[in-house]
Amino acid sequence: MKYDRIEGIDKDISKLVMGCDNQDDINEASKLWDHWIEVGGNMFDTAFIYGGGNHEKVLGQWLKNNNNRQDVLILGKGAHTPDCNPEAISKQLTISLERMNTDYVDIYIMHRDNTDYPIDEFMDILNKEKEKGRIKIFGGSNWTIQRFKEANEWAEKNNKQEMSILNNNLALAKMIKPLWNGCLSSNTEEILAYLNSSQKSHMSWSSQARGYFLPDNITQEIEDKITKAETYRAPGENSSGPISCYDSEDNRERKKRAMELAEKKGCSAHNIAASWTINQSFPSFALIGPRSVKELDTTLPCLDIELSQEEINWLNLL
Repeated sequence: MKYDRIEGIDKDISKLVMGCDNQDDINEASKLWDHWIEVGGNMFDTAFIYGGGNHEKVLGQWLKNNNNRQDVLILGKGAHTPDCNPEAISKQLTISLERMNTDYVDIYIMHRDNTDYPIDEFMDILNKEKEKGRIKIFGGSNWTIQRFKEANEWAEKNNKQEMSILNNNLALAKMIKPLWNGCLSSNTEEILAYLNSSQKSHMSWSSQARGYFLPDNITQEIEDKITKAETYRAPGENSSGPISCYDSEDNRERKKRAMELAEKKGCSAHNIAASWTINQSFPSFALIGPRSVKELDTTLPCLDIELSQEEINWLNLL
């Protein structure tokens, strides 16, 4: 495993982050998460809305069974649209902590932004939760870079805790059609330049572009499966697969280049894509969502791949 640090967290953080949004059964989840610990992973990602709350409960049961809360890190998300308001942050956090059998999360992420509210109202609540000890650091998911900067400018002016993490999509394939309504990509020149200059941390969801860099036939199978899946969705949201979300002329060229580099480095294009996310010159973490030990093991080789800045830029058509 590779690790990085974020100010405010007193542990090394695994560069890969285990997504918990697909585990409904404690027995199956335990097989995967026990293996995750064995290979050196220590960060888990979950959210108030995942599985209608069941996925947080499963994680909480696993933590209780293993008595290992002090050894792992939890990223919890809340205040998703349509409940994206200051009051929902504290209310949902209370419920989430109860579900997970813990009294704090290491990282709290607002799952969405709501520009109907002034930035100070959100930042005030987030700072109060930090002061209570229920969160250590916090950030925003699917936030524009302008709003993210505004939040931190307010924090600096008012001597408060800044947002530490931007939690958008950051995959080698640029998002063409959002996976869900309101989702944003950080793979833009403006955001990458900001992250490089500020050294703010980024945690990318769908960091492997939902399988876009797998062989074409497998990518198509994933697309078909996602399109037909009856999974939990937040009200008014529609999921999309790797082709409907990412396929474009530029992304096909990125996939071609990833395949070329993979042949030289003796790995898969899928692994090249994951390594692209974690090899950025700012603290960059990749959220992954394996459903089995086998799926996890196919991702781990990305940790052994070193990419130069020249290779990172070349892969991204820069």
